[in-house]
Amino acid sequence: MKCLKTLFSMIIIVSCHLEYGDGRRILRIKDFITDTNHKNVDYSQVFQKAWKGLCEGEGEGTGGSSLVINENEKYTIQPQLFEGPCVSSYIHIQIDGKIEAPKRPKQWGNKRTESWLMFKNVESLFINGSGVLDPHGETWWRSVRHSKRPRTLSFKQCTDIIYNGLTQYNSPKNHISVYGCTNATLSNLTLLAPEKSPNTDGIGDDCIAITGERGGSSDINITRVACGPGHGISIGSLGKGDIDDTVENVIVRSCSFWGTQNGARIKTWHGGKGLAKNILFENITVTNTKYPIIIDQHYSNGGTGHVKGNAVKVSDVTFRYIEGTSASKIAIKLDCDENQGCHNIVMEHIKLTSAKPGKKLSAYCKFADVKASFVNIHINCGLYPQLLPLFPSLPKII
Repeated sequence: MKCLKTLFSMIIIVSCHLEYGDGRRILRIKDFITDTNHKNVDYSQVFQKAWKGLCEGEGEGTGGSSLVINENEKYTIQPQLFEGPCVSSYIHIQIDGKIEAPKRPKQWGNKRTESWLMFKNVESLFINGSGVLDPHGETWWRSVRHSKRPRTLSFKQCTDIIYNGLTQYNSPKNHISVYGCTNATLSNLTLLAPEKSPNTDGIGDDCIAITGERGGSSDINITRVACGPGHGISIGSLGKGDIDDTVENVIVRSCSFWGTQNGARIKTWHGGKGLAKNILFENITVTNTKYPIIIDQHYSNGGTGHVKGNAVKVSDVTFRYIEGTSASKIAIKLDCDENQGCHNIVMEHIKLTSAKPGKKLSAYCKFADVKASFVNIHINCGLYPQLLPLFPSLPKII
């Protein structure tokens, strides 16, 4: 993912402009700096002291605690864990300046961390501002293999999170991970990396990826995301390593993609278990996208061939009001499992044309129960006779 802006739900529960005359206790990083000559180049311990003051601030102010980093401030810090639970009932961090990681991986010390900045077990956390997070991931890309690189920012087992307004550059791996969390709102974000950066994806993976591990994912609203280039917005991948993944009740609405490999995508590994259901892709615009619409139940990250066995159940998926240009001849690809099939796939008001003038587009469809209306590309799904009982809405004619 190379450029991603305005992520997840646009419903902001709290105003992003805070007035400090409401009983809130205000802290500043400078309050915790003992090196008055500012000779320190690593402010890791300063940030830990500030977090302790923020998290443990009992009885000082009735509106919770705020930590403010002003526009002209710049700090370098090593990997940080900001852990709760906190005594303070409401924690606010406003970043208008710049926070950066050491410029080379070896300067991170011996710490093996999954994320540069990690918030864990924190409740009622609001992070906002006009500032920048820069982990200098470009130095990781050429020297450390992908599985060993850290994410930039992670929220783990947190409740009631708002993350708003910041810009992130050049993540070593994906920019943001949210897992084991309840009620998270991410909005008005800009995530930037060069087009050829290796798998520097957005939220989770791809531009946004929704996975079902660690208890599943549900009730997710993604609105007004602009993404490109990259891999698009994905449900999955699901079921890798024969695990049981669940994703349900997802809305992806009013998003645009340019130069991406995929637009609206569901991807599951063959042999996996679980389900992906009640998913809506609506009001999507694609420009020069290889697969504007794709369900791939044989996803294997480069593997070949179909195998028998389990499959993640894909059902109740709607693609509605999708328009734009396809970079490949196959604009709609529904490659469903031959044993499980895809159920109740609805296509409505789809208008796709080739990015190459005069070229005709087609659809690839296998083992899917598709209901199509106002779709300008003919969709013909082939079924084996033994699968007909799975699709009662289809005529018993092949």
